[in-house]
Amino acid sequence: MKRTLGLLLGTLALCAQLLAFDTSKAAELHRFYSHMDQKACADSTLFMKADAVLALIREAKPYLLLDVRSEGEASVLGLSDPHSALIPIERLFTPEALKTLPTDRPIIAICHSGTRGTMAAIGLKQLGFKNVHVLKGGMIALADANTPKNAPLR
Repeated sequence: MKRTLGLLLGTLALCAQLLAFDTSKAAELHRFYSHMDQKACADSTLFMKADAVLALIREAKPYLLLDVRSEGEASVLGLSDPHSALIPIERLFTPEALKTLPTDRPIIAICHSGTRGTMAAIGLKQLGFKNVHVLKGGMIALADANTPKNAPLR
């Protein structure tokens, strides 16, 4: 009797561990990340340095600066570039917001320091957006790089 009870509890514990996560989501994430070996990571173009973003603006190449910070943050220090959009990360993945994003030019996700921008970019890539980048270091890096030499000409 004790042995049967022990076996039953052990089986239940194992089943609980197996069902502790969403297996279909795990399979989806595996498909997305399975190619990310050391070389792929080293060759990644996900992150853009602030100097490269400022050069993109100066050269008037097509892009979208996607500010994923809160409206409160953007009200204090916001992007005035005509090719920018403020879509806080908590609203980014709604159908209405996703429909506004371009598929024909680079999207550069920007936040305060890069954390939310990285989450936004990875999420967009998982949805199939191809040309998505993150401003490495976020607004902090952009402010540091925005010198008279690098600033966009108006």
